[in-house]
Amino acid sequence: MGYLVKVVAVTLPFPNPKLNPNQSKGVHWAATSGLRKRAHLEAFALGRAAVAQAKWAPTTHDVALRIIFDMPDRRRRDRDNLLAAFKCSLDGLAAALGIDDNQFDPVVLTRRYGHKPGAVHIEVGHGIDGLGMP
Repeated sequence: MGYLVKVVAVTLPFPNPKLNPNQSKGVHWAATSGLRKRAHLEAFALGRAAVAQAKWAPTTHDVALRIIFDMPDRRRRDRDNLLAAFKCSLDGLAAALGIDDNQFDPVVLTRRYGHKPGAVHIEVGHGIDGLGMP
């Protein structure tokens, strides 16, 4: 049975399709720079609000991360591309938590289809029950 020290829960917008690695091949990095910066800042701002509400304190230990992608439609998407498109948002969330994103371990990623307009639900914590995380 897992234990729960503290959980931060936040819902972020679904990543812009232009951030998908398959969409950005051959595109100059500057073309998506603004989108990446906006996603990072939005995740940071929403993350800070969630951190304050949860009374989260930064840690040097690994933290469990659960990501639920609510797809805006029924199209299938690869998990690795979803995670890559969401990387700048995860960096913003890690900054809001006061941790390095390499501390997200384990990571559980789930996809749910047909949830318009799409969203990404995040839970960060120490030993989240029901995930099989110690």
